[in-house]
Amino acid sequence: MELVWCRSFLAVHEQGGFTAASRTLHRSQSRISAHVAALETELGAQLFHRDVHPPTLTAAGTAFLPHARATVTEWQSALAAVAAGQGQVRGNVAVGSVPSVSAMLIAPLLAEFSETHPDVRFEVHEGANNWLDEALAHRTIELGISPMEITPRLGIAQRALLTDPFRAVVPFDHPAASAGFLELEQLVGKPVITTGEAGLDPHVGLEFRELLEHVEFDYERSLAVTQPTTVFSFVRAGLGIGIMGALGTRIVRDNSLVVVPVNAENASRKIGLRWANTRRLSPAATAFAEALEAMVDREIAAGRLEAR
Repeated sequence: MELVWCRSFLAVHEQGGFTAASRTLHRSQSRISAHVAALETELGAQLFHRDVHPPTLTAAGTAFLPHARATVTEWQSALAAVAAGQGQVRGNVAVGSVPSVSAMLIAPLLAEFSETHPDVRFEVHEGANNWLDEALAHRTIELGISPMEITPRLGIAQRALLTDPFRAVVPFDHPAASAGFLELEQLVGKPVITTGEAGLDPHVGLEFRELLEHVEFDYERSLAVTQPTTVFSFVRAGLGIGIMGALGTRIVRDNSLVVVPVNAENASRKIGLRWANTRRLSPAATAFAEALEAMVDREIAAGRLEAR
């Protein structure tokens, strides 16, 4: 089996077809097809259903997928390790995060890190917490940055980076706007708009359940959405009071709404760094994780973020 065959297989799966894979890898479509066919011959199994568009993985293809990723990743790690031994940091780093983290942490760090490590290339994948753990386990990403309220799956380690205090998003005429903070009692009988995991509770995001546990808000009319911008839009439309992490509120500029602290002891969540502890991080990923923690520490010292 050749490494290039695995690259072609992964490109077909990730790009959604042989034509897209050929554009991504800058090879002819016939060469991509030949690589996948050679791989199927070597494995003795068909990897793609080719009678649908885009082609989908067969059971054999699904089983082979994490091993193909591991093969490519290990080769990249080998190259990076040799370079690191010569005092160079190079390679590819795939990072996964939730939107608020991408905007407020990863964006400035990538700009800074690219200046000091020009030979490192990045992929950034956004998704929900449960998807991030899946992506770590299947080597789609090497590092994940997300809220820590969901217990990581077996084989995933994590450590806290910072505390993200909860904020309320309210109209200008809401009493919390003039008071400068929201009391939980002001949520009684009202619907709440939070960020949350797609496919889980459609009414309240998991990280806000403890905060709202003893509050008699209107659960049935409350909504959990995946994007911070959607929280603002729903509040603007009069659908409820927004509750979300402070990082997410910094993404949106909306002069028609007011963002205020939530006056409660447990009104915050932890943002953490996750990785698969079943394998060693590449030198580039290790350098990126160290740079991330250093940047967060600087922001905490400057008062722009809260400590772990």
